[in-house]
Amino acid sequence: MTANGILYQDYAKLQYGRMLWKNADMRERLLRHWTDPRHPHAERFRRWRPEVEALLASPKGSDEQLDRDLRARGLSLRVVVREIPSVFGDFF
Repeated sequence: MTANGILYQDYAKLQYGRMLWKNADMRERLLRHWTDPRHPHAERFRRWRPEVEALLASPKGSDEQLDRDLRARGLSLRVVVREIPSVFGDFF
């Protein structure tokens, strides 16, 4: 585990997600993929989209503040990080 109880695999997904999110073309590609009806978690992503997008747009080093803000809303950084969808399938 890392800070805030996040598993290393999830923390890696957050860090790589942030790097990809900075590129506008890749961001659009991820959004198309995650909202595609063929994606097994498309519906789930729709529910979590605002939180996931805010998390991916956040700068590295802001995790503690994000966690405090999310906890004030009854969530946590760990919960939202787990909602970042995976990229898989031949339609990416």
